[in-house]
Amino acid sequence: MSFSIVVFQGPSASGKSTLQARLGVPKIVTWTSRQPRAGEQDGVDYHFATREQIELMFRQGLMLEMSEYRNNLYGTSISSIEDAGKDGQVRSTVMDAPGAKLVKDKWGDRVLLIGVLADREQLAKRLFDRKVSIAEQEQRLLSYDQEKSALSACDLIIHNSEGQLRTAEKVIDFIREGITHATRP
Repeated sequence: MSFSIVVFQGPSASGKSTLQARLGVPKIVTWTSRQPRAGEQDGVDYHFATREQIELMFRQGLMLEMSEYRNNLYGTSISSIEDAGKDGQVRSTVMDAPGAKLVKDKWGDRVLLIGVLADREQLAKRLFDRKVSIAEQEQRLLSYDQEKSALSACDLIIHNSEGQLRTAEKVIDFIREGITHATRP
């Protein structure tokens, strides 16, 4: 196995974070300017910083990518990607399509790029079930076609719609088993 970074990308509410958690490898901790939610820990869930600090890091060339979502900045430091796998352990992250492309272009075969897709109707239902406002649901679904199209650059696409959830889980389980087997001493 040559990859040391697993990147999940796909439309909002497609199940990227759920499948990342199922994979069970350490996460690459990314940066955000939003306030921590209840139970979140700095350096574990995110590196929490001010908007100004993240913008400065980006201008200094320390951030691979930075994007704004709901008036908060999110980004990935170059060092977190470069350090992934140095201890022999695979790491994972969730990124938007432009960020995932940057990682794949720069680190090539070290990266397994997994696209996660669900039907638009499924995404709308998941967002509704999460009690996301109608306005925010519409905003999140605006990029669906663009995010879906960007999946063509992925090494693997997992369909994570109702009726395919068990198959999606099995695929992640197979990947986890391969990682576990390949990293055993």
